[in-house]
Amino acid sequence: MRYTLAVILMVVGVVVGGLGILQKTLWAPDDQITATTEIDADTPAVVVDPGMLNLYETPATLNVEGSGDLTIAQAPIENVEAWAGNSAFTRVTGLAPEGGLSVKSQDGEASMPSPAGADLWTSEVTGNDSVTLDWTEDANRTGFLIAGSGEPGDVKTVTITWPNHAETPWAIPLMIIGGALFIGGIVVLVFNRNSAKKEKNRRTARQERRRKLAEFGTAFAIVPVLALSACGPDELPKPEPSEAPSSAAAGVNDDQAKRILDSVTEDVKAADKGTDSSELKKRATGPALKQREDAYKVKKKVKKHKLPPAVANEKVVVNYTAATDSWPRMTSLVTSAVNETQLLVLTQEDPRADYKLWSQTQLVPGTELPEIPDARQGSQLLDPKTKDFVMTPENVVSGYAKALDSGKKSKEAKKFESDDFSKSIWKNQQAQKKSAEDGKAEVKYKYTPGKEIVAQGTAGDAAIVTGVIEAESTISPESVDGRTGTLTLSSPQKELTGSDSTQKSVTTKTTQVLTFLVPTDGKVRLIGGLETLSGAELK
Repeated sequence: MRYTLAVILMVVGVVVGGLGILQKTLWAPDDQITATTEIDADTPAVVVDPGMLNLYETPATLNVEGSGDLTIAQAPIENVEAWAGNSAFTRVTGLAPEGGLSVKSQDGEASMPSPAGADLWTSEVTGNDSVTLDWTEDANRTGFLIAGSGEPGDVKTVTITWPNHAETPWAIPLMIIGGALFIGGIVVLVFNRNSAKKEKNRRTARQERRRKLAEFGTAFAIVPVLALSACGPDELPKPEPSEAPSSAAAGVNDDQAKRILDSVTEDVKAADKGTDSSELKKRATGPALKQREDAYKVKKKVKKHKLPPAVANEKVVVNYTAATDSWPRMTSLVTSAVNETQLLVLTQEDPRADYKLWSQTQLVPGTELPEIPDARQGSQLLDPKTKDFVMTPENVVSGYAKALDSGKKSKEAKKFESDDFSKSIWKNQQAQKKSAEDGKAEVKYKYTPGKEIVAQGTAGDAAIVTGVIEAESTISPESVDGRTGTLTLSSPQKELTGSDSTQKSVTTKTTQVLTFLVPTDGKVRLIGGLETLSGAELK
C-alpha cells in the first residue's frame, strides 16, 4: 500500500492531462463554421439577406457553385429586390440545424437578365462554374444577388463559411493539472522509497496520502464535468441588419460613380468615333442624345465640324448623387479632364437599366460650387415648380431664354448675374444685324425653353438647375417691289442646305444646355453650358 497514492496521482494525472490534450486535438472544434444549401433547379437567382455574412465573426466567405458564368452582386437590399423584380428567386434568410441555410422561395418569372456589369451594383465578383466573395464589412443594409445567365439551374449550391473562434478554456489548465499530478506522483514515489526509516513517519505519511487521495479524487470527479459542461448546444444566431432607412438613400456611391462614368465615357467615345447613333443610344438620352445625334448629322455633311467635347472622366470631383428610392433615377457628377470641368447629369430608367448621360455642360472656369451634400446621404431632387428659391427652376430656364431674346437691358436679364455666354450671344446678335442691314437682309432670333429640367438641392440655400433652350436665327433677304435679294451662304449653312446662295430665308438652329446656380435671394448665376449646332434649313 506504500505506493498507492503515487500510483493514483500518476493515473489521475494521465487521465486529466489526456482530457486536455483531447480538447486540443480530437475534440477540438473545427477551424470554420460552414452552412450550405442546394438551390432549386427551377430558380434563376438567389438573394442573400443583409446580415447573413455577419452571423459570426468576419472575414466570412460566400461561395457559389453552378454552371457557366456566375455573378455575386451586392447593393442595398432595396436595390437587390428591385432588380429581382417579378422574377422567381430563392431567398437565404438564416441558418438551419445541422449546418444548413434556411431558404424561402419567391414565385415569379422563370428567367431574368444576367446581373453581370449592371450599374445598380455597388460591387460584384464573377467566376466560371464557381465564384467566391470575401466579406469583412459591417452588415448595414447590404444584400447579395447571385445568378448566372439568368436562366433556371445556373446556381446549384450556396455556402457561407466563417472563422470559428470557439475556445477550449479548460484544455491548457487540464494539461497543466494533469502534468502536475503526474509529477507529484513521481515525487511521492521517490519520497516513499526513502521514508521507511521510522514507523512514526510511515504512519504520518500514510495519513497524509489518504487525505490527498480524498482531495484529488474530488478534483478528478469535478474537472471533467467542468471541462464538458460548456459543450451544450447554442441557439443559432439570426441576421441583424441595419434598420430600413426612414428616407430615400443615396443612389450611387463613389466607387459605383467612377465605374459608371468610365462605362459611359467609353461607350460615348466609341459612338463618336463612328458617328453611330444606335451605339450612342446605349449610354445617352435626353438633351445629350439630341446634341450628339444632331452633331453626327452635321458632321456627315461638314467634315471639319467638331463634335461635342468628350465626357471628362479622369477624376470625379464631386459625386453629386441624388437621394432616391424610385425610378427613373437622376444623379449628377462633377468631373474633370485636362483643364476642363464638366457637370454630368445621368439617368437610370429602371433597376436593370444602365445609367445614361442626360446632359453634359462645361463649367465656367473658376466656378466655385456651393457645399454639396455628402454622397453617403445624397441630395434632394427638386420639383421644377418649387418656390423655395428666388425663381422656380422652370422660370430660370424660360427667364434666361427671354433675356437672350430681349437683350442685356431687359427686365429678364436683370434677374441674372452678368456672364460671358449671354454677352457673346448679344454681341453676335448685334454683329449679325449690322451685317444683315449692310447686305439688305433681315435677321430674327427665337429662343424656346425646353420642358426637360433637372433641379437638385445643395447643402446650403441654393439649387443647381440644368435645362435646355432651343435657339434659332433666321436671315431673310430683302424683298422690294416683288424683287427678292440673294443670300450668299458660307460653311456650315452651305453644306447643310446644299446651296451656295438662295433667295429663301435661312434658319440656323442650335441647342443650348445650360446649368444655373439658383439662390433663395439675389440673382441667378449661369455656371455652365454647352451649345451645339443642330442644323440649318431653307424656308
